[in-house]
Amino acid sequence: MGAGSIVATGRDDSALREIASLGADSVITTAVSDDELRQQFTDAKDSGYDVVVDFLWGRPTEILLSTLIPDSFAFPEPTRLVQIGESAGPTATIPAETLRTSGVEIYGAARNADPAAIGAGYQQVVEWAREGRLTFDIERVPLAEVETAWQRTDLRGKRLVVTP
Repeated sequence: MGAGSIVATGRDDSALREIASLGADSVITTAVSDDELRQQFTDAKDSGYDVVVDFLWGRPTEILLSTLIPDSFAFPEPTRLVQIGESAGPTATIPAETLRTSGVEIYGAARNADPAAIGAGYQQVVEWAREGRLTFDIERVPLAEVETAWQRTDLRGKRLVVTP
């Protein structure tokens, strides 16, 4: 959709390999020390990040934001961080210098959302799915087995679809 490059971040190596095979330009594992993670973010950012779609929050976001602080006085291009999830933790400590000097702009996922925009976004997803441009790996389970299915841990990346 016009992105110059895609950088994916996560802790599951097999999921990161899959994302790389789908076209991500870089993959960053968070299952490393803070210093190693900081270096990976620095190496991947090239001239900066335009938009960060953040499903992680917590430690990875804290470290990412620290890499956006310029080494000297500068007017960096803005980085828009859209906060969507918190799979790495519900809190993140953000030093004031990050906001003053990095150019980061933090938005909640629902910013400027209205029923019409949400409906249009949903229709776009449906259209892509119908065209085959967006696919979902699903596992069908009969309703009678829903309790067992809900407890499964082997569905990584699959969507559970309960059928009658």
